Amino acid sequence: MNPTFTEIQKFNKWWMYILFALPLLLTGIPYLLVQLNFIEPKNEDKSPSEIIFIIILSLIIFVWGITIYLKTTINENGISVHFFGIPFCKKQFLWGEIQSINVIDYSPLADYGGWGVRYSLTKNGWCYNISGKIGIKIIGINNKPFLIGTQQKKEAEKIIKHYFNK
Repeated sequence: MNPTFTEIQKFNKWWMYILFALPLLLTGIPYLLVQLNFIEPKNEDKSPSEIIFIIILSLIIFVWGITIYLKTTINENGISVHFFGIPFCKKQFLWGEIQSINVIDYSPLADYGGWGVRYSLTKNGWCYNISGKIGIKIIGINNKPFLIGTQQKKEAEKIIKHYFNK
């Protein structure tokens, strides 16, 4: 039997939702207050169509932020990772292309400068992560490192041991 590991991670912290909603709140609420005549507009420089465009753009940013997710799959072929919602952020590692692989503890801020799609300036390579401090560290046969964040350390270790170096 060939087991498969699949993990889907989303940005699900309350403060992240506020961060994604901030542009919408900063544009939408003042516009609504002006339209309801609770406040007087400060300047007439922007036309209503420009303001509506900014609000729609802010709404798109909010929806994008709450719908992006990271999907990791480990199976008999190898490891694939896809950051849905971010163009070109899809990677696959076949087992024969992996020199070493370990589930490690790391510091997202110190090692990669945060969460999301990151490139380390300290020779740690690329990183796709959502939250936490546990990752699947892959060193390819080209000696290039890549880290995939995970919230399921034991399950990831178990499936990697099942397939790697068979």
